[in-house]
Amino acid sequence: MTSMHDSLYLGAARKTGATFVGLWQAIVSLFTRYRNRRQVMQLEDFSDAQLADIGLTRSDVRFALRGGVFDDRSRDLARVAMLRRTLAGQL
Repeated sequence: MTSMHDSLYLGAARKTGATFVGLWQAIVSLFTRYRNRRQVMQLEDFSDAQLADIGLTRSDVRFALRGGVFDDRSRDLARVAMLRRTLAGQL
């Protein structure tokens, strides 16, 4: 009887732990998205020449800032910049 009771307790503890981990990951994800969006917003202060140096245009930054507060388009900006560098290297 005791081992059955212990195994039920361990199963409940695992479920609670998994729920906590899932909740924690969601909170971290929201924080990361918000932080990345704020960093993209800082790109608006760059001059066109500075943006060109990192492979972006002003319209890229504006496009990335569309959407909600927690939309994270920073990876899209990184892909665009890398694509432009790759294409420039082929010319």
